[in-house]
Amino acid sequence: LDWVGKSSDFNSCLPASITSYEAPPCKLPSLPEDEIQSLVSSLQKTVTVNFASNLYTQLRNTSAPRFATQRLHLSCIAFDVREVRRVRSPAPEAHFTYGVKADGLQDLLITTEEILVQFWPARPTDRKFILVRPWDLSLLELPDLDAFDLESRALRLLVRLGQPFSALLLAQQHSGEYKRIASDNDIIGQVND
Repeated sequence: LDWVGKSSDFNSCLPASITSYEAPPCKLPSLPEDEIQSLVSSLQKTVTVNFASNLYTQLRNTSAPRFATQRLHLSCIAFDVREVRRVRSPAPEAHFTYGVKADGLQDLLITTEEILVQFWPARPTDRKFILVRPWDLSLLELPDLDAFDLESRALRLLVRLGQPFSALLLAQQHSGEYKRIASDNDIIGQVND
């Protein structure tokens, strides 16, 4: 799923051309261990352990991504988009840049060839958009299960979920299914503090 460019006709989560994979995948920096430990200590004072442990268990039990009948079934964390507005941009004329606001995320800009329905609270639309963080099992640190107890693993997961991530913009179709909106650049989501 880590590509930018035009979507294929077969499935919007696949690129139209293999050349979309020529660019190196989006590699976001990871936190040093001492910073993770510091953030875990801070969370221990503010977050209930039950909440963190329940979230950890739920995410640990999510299903693996799979294709069935030309549809991608993908576990993810979804953020409702509440505003999409076109903004002026130096992008080529065939491309459009939109300011996007989603619940729980910092505002971001997305450039695409697609014309998106613009909406905001004073001008609602029936079309629903979501930004998703595809689920990545490695966030659970499963190979290191013995290194930490469940409480520590759960709090470490919360720290990692608070870091920037590669997101996908999806638009709901009339059938209720979602279609990926292809972007010209990586979409990097950042959770609000």
